Amino acid sequence: MTVLARFIYEVKPGRTGDFLEKLAQAGSSRFTSPVMPREFKLFRCSVPGPDTERLILHIEYDDMAAYGARTAYEASNPEWRALFEATPDSPERLLSVELLTEFLPL
Repeated sequence: MTVLARFIYEVKPGRTGDFLEKLAQAGSSRFTSPVMPREFKLFRCSVPGPDTERLILHIEYDDMAAYGARTAYEASNPEWRALFEATPDSPERLLSVELLTEFLPL
């Protein structure tokens, strides 16, 4: 069953371009692993606050095994960890992560 990882980020004012650059690096061939997500979608809140912007990244996987394999790859890759390490200069702050599994009612 499909698994959706939902990451909600708060992006500092004027730093959206920097964050999008990080996401582009993350999607480059440098970080290709044996198991890759099925789809990526980036959403913007329709009514942002005056000082911040929230961006929501949806990453879809075929199943929990695919999610687990990709997560293990990211956790074991020092370059990946450095790219998304929270630092005072990071353009974004991760607010929350949700892991959703497709539900097919009877």
